[in-house]
Amino acid sequence: PFSTPAVRQGLGQTYGVGEDVAGGRAAWNDAGYLVGVCAMGKERPGMRRYALMVASLFLSVATTAGMGLVNATGAMHALRFLGGAASGSCFVLCSSIVLDNLFAINRPVLGGLLYGAVGAGLALGGVIAGPFEAVGGSEAAWLGAAALCIPLAAIGCVALRPSVNHTPELPAASTTMQDRNAAQRRKYAALLMAYFLEGFGYIIGTTFLVTLVQTTGNSLELARTSWIVTGCAALITAPLWRMAARNGYVPMLVLALTLQGIGVLLPVLSDSAVAALSGGLLLGGTFMGITVLSLQYGVTLSDKPSAHTVAVLTALYGIGQIIGPFVAGMTAKSMGLSFAFILSSIALFIAAAVLLLAARDKEKC
Repeated sequence: PFSTPAVRQGLGQTYGVGEDVAGGRAAWNDAGYLVGVCAMGKERPGMRRYALMVASLFLSVATTAGMGLVNATGAMHALRFLGGAASGSCFVLCSSIVLDNLFAINRPVLGGLLYGAVGAGLALGGVIAGPFEAVGGSEAAWLGAAALCIPLAAIGCVALRPSVNHTPELPAASTTMQDRNAAQRRKYAALLMAYFLEGFGYIIGTTFLVTLVQTTGNSLELARTSWIVTGCAALITAPLWRMAARNGYVPMLVLALTLQGIGVLLPVLSDSAVAALSGGLLLGGTFMGITVLSLQYGVTLSDKPSAHTVAVLTALYGIGQIIGPFVAGMTAKSMGLSFAFILSSIALFIAAAVLLLAARDKEKC
């Protein structure tokens, strides 16, 4: 669902709270996301997996609508937690359903289309948030986003119903991680570490990009435009990153992480429109590419079912997402929001270095 990140971007302005409170609410959402991811890690193909996906989709819609109906801080935190749990569940279940089918027909490269759709949601949310808020305030923005999510959720339920797309569970690999050589284990461990760092680095950028651009550039319109650019870039580039990785995942992951680190830094280095829009372009143009590459690379390295591998990687990503907003909110009070963005870029550069170090052997990664 596109509603949560797009509307969440303006928490500081919409509700008159500081970055620390906005970061706290984002962290409650990400904590719920982690719970949802972990809860769905053992689900297998079949009607139960589909039913859980449907329930999660509509719980996400309901909690988004709820944000337009409550004002109490505790209630908002509870709704953000439940909404995060629903989103995390959807991510694991939808990913495992689609990846299982793509691997079964030997077309994993099409996975980029699935994650590119997240970019479409971000862009759409950025477009509709402003008009709804202008008409009826922040409550209308949340309620309007929820209303637009209903037909999108219905389409997903129809497209992924088992009678159309059910695929038997793929057989487990004959080897285990303990039997793999040291280089293979190093690659998997490096991927886990890098994806954790990506969660930390990415969430700071996406949660506070609009706030930073509005603060440094003194333009709400520029801030919203940078967010729309972020979403459009994610929509277009996720399939392209997957296609570019036909001959190896690691080189493309390293490139994407490096570009994302640069994109996070640009709005810090300059308050110009070019820096803001370029930063949004690099952030949006890489984060969903990193997701599709990391998840599919992880499935090739692990001997576990796809849902388990997606859940493990996404759980680590989610832990980074929980830590990131808290760190950003706290450091913003004493050292300014720009310092949090610098920490974000450092984490992303370290992630790229970790993958490079693990890929020193000459076999294709």
